[in-house]
Amino acid sequence: MPFPPSRVEELFQVAAKEGRLAHAHLLTGAPPAELESLGRGLAANLLDADLEGHPDFFILQPESKSRRVSIAQVRQLEHSLSRKPHRAPLKVALILEAERMCLPPAESANAFLKTLEEPPDHSLLILTSDRPEQLLPTVRSRCLTFPILPDQNPSPIHGIDDLTRQWAQSSEPTALAAYRRASLLQSFLLSTRDRLSTQISSEEEDEGEENESAQSANLAGQLVRIREDIITHLIRSAWTRAESNLRPEVVQEVDALEKLRFALARNIDQTLAIEVCCLRIAGLT
Repeated sequence: MPFPPSRVEELFQVAAKEGRLAHAHLLTGAPPAELESLGRGLAANLLDADLEGHPDFFILQPESKSRRVSIAQVRQLEHSLSRKPHRAPLKVALILEAERMCLPPAESANAFLKTLEEPPDHSLLILTSDRPEQLLPTVRSRCLTFPILPDQNPSPIHGIDDLTRQWAQSSEPTALAAYRRASLLQSFLLSTRDRLSTQISSEEEDEGEENESAQSANLAGQLVRIREDIITHLIRSAWTRAESNLRPEVVQEVDALEKLRFALARNIDQTLAIEVCCLRIAGLT
């Protein structure tokens, strides 16, 4: 289930106090800027100091024009982590947009696996990625993952209030309610696609744009973003209904919606993914 950033900070503090921190953590689910901010905050709390110029804090992020993480960057980080801490009890490395080290042929990620498997003593790794499906399975499996509930509200969407209201009303744990929810979400996505397609066609006609492939690419890109926002709205709606009480059915709903987000990012058939999601929410699969 996704965690509010404040909850992740609390979990890190408790784990650090009890000596139970994992050696590698993956933050995902929120936009890159929010993940970076949370990662920096966690590092600052662990080091109990300002990160600026701190000798025990290291940051790794894409630097080349192709936005890849190079093997040279990975080697430099490994060398830095191999040394003893200077001021703090441990060294902390923040790896931003970790999926960028997994771009084919994924040489950087493969080079980094040794550090993930056997991290140097007194070191802790924090990886961030808003596209965890692009990470190598061997990278994901070696990290303790924290899906993050975005701080920022998703963009307003036409009709989203009606969708969330009807979605909440179909909460019975039955197959009929599950398929009612699936039909509701599928219909909303299709109507959103039709409305957006009409809008893009009108805008590009006004600009004299006649490239159909460019129009299709524009539509596909915007639909992915809006679909993400729709799922985020449904997750926020579930948390709101919970009123801070983590009832099992709320956790189950949020977990199913997160799995739907992940499935759609992997290009699994949308209709099938939505049906499975709704059956999971109803506890039928």
